[in-house]
Amino acid sequence: MPPPIHSFPAAELPLAVQIDVDEKRRKTENMRRPIDLVRDCELSTLVQYECSIDHPEIRDSRVRCWPVQRFFRQCRDKKGKFTVETTAWEGPAAAAAAATATAASSKTNTPTQH
Repeated sequence: MPPPIHSFPAAELPLAVQIDVDEKRRKTENMRRPIDLVRDCELSTLVQYECSIDHPEIRDSRVRCWPVQRFFRQCRDKKGKFTVETTAWEGPAAAAAAATATAASSKTNTPTQH
């Protein structure tokens, strides 16, 4: 089980990424330069689904699911790669672009029904 972490505002992510889980400053190849999320970390995405049941009290009730786009940055320090979720930090523009791409790749823009 991973160690618990403290919460912080998304705007503080560039500063928070400089510290590892042991609360020590991350060491990079170039010790004078801090990790820059955009410059040094590769962007990746993951689509998860949020689902709800129309009428949970009815056994065969319809289940509706909507895609939820998440963003991550894969960074590297002297210990190796680490991944940071950047969904809130990437901002609404990135989420809107991902939503447009997701909608374009599906046949319709309606929720998935099961």
